Amino acid sequence: MHELLERHGEHHPSVTSLRGVLATEERERSSIWSTASGLFAGVRTDAARASAREAPLDVDAFLSGPHQLHIVAPSRHQAVSTPLVVGLIEELVHATYDRHGQGARLLLALDELANVAPLPRLAGIVSEGGGQGVLTLACLQDLSQARHRWGAAADGFLSLFPTTVVLPGIADRTTLEMLRHLAGRTMVASPTFQLGPRGRIAGRSTSWVERDRASFAELAHGRPGYAMGLDASKRMRWVELTPAYRDRRFRDHLDRSDLERGARER
Repeated sequence: MHELLERHGEHHPSVTSLRGVLATEERERSSIWSTASGLFAGVRTDAARASAREAPLDVDAFLSGPHQLHIVAPSRHQAVSTPLVVGLIEELVHATYDRHGQGARLLLALDELANVAPLPRLAGIVSEGGGQGVLTLACLQDLSQARHRWGAAADGFLSLFPTTVVLPGIADRTTLEMLRHLAGRTMVASPTFQLGPRGRIAGRSTSWVERDRASFAELAHGRPGYAMGLDASKRMRWVELTPAYRDRRFRDHLDRSDLERGARER
């Protein structure tokens, strides 16, 4: 292997890394090989070997126009596919950085972020990418998933992403507490009525009570037809959701998908 890597040049990073591994104590080296074997388990699958026979992704051509790349990783395969997915995304991100001056742009729409694409440098990509042509759209069930992957750094995700949309169904108490604190408190008028001897209103007074702008229950269950939105200044407000069937663009797309699916079935 060492001789194979040296073909890239004696000072190539891969050669330097391999020399460092070979210079370690035997038990530590065994642990390194075991970890590396686990990370590269995905390339030993039949699907990976079959895909290797296809033409490789032309990164320059991909970034030169409005192209899309869809990556699907079923849950039963995520353990072996995650390193491959992360490696591919990282390569596209850095290629976009290098070609940003020529107009390269990249949108990362990452569903199930913590399981399918747990990018180690996610914070850097989000904070730096906007100025270098990379826009990140990430979806999490709640911040407990992020804490499992990124540790304490996950608590800063609400600050890291300039815009956040909170949909109903969150059950993680820590996430709800962070959102409640961001919503802040407000003064609410509380009227008091004084009744006369015959039960008629004889007087009225108003006191002001400080309350949370959003309760745990309201954040967890949401409002029908709305989502909670946080803008770049972390101001929180309810945002109306538009069902797909009410928007002509999505409705037309769904109609075409139904027709295509019906044609295939026939």
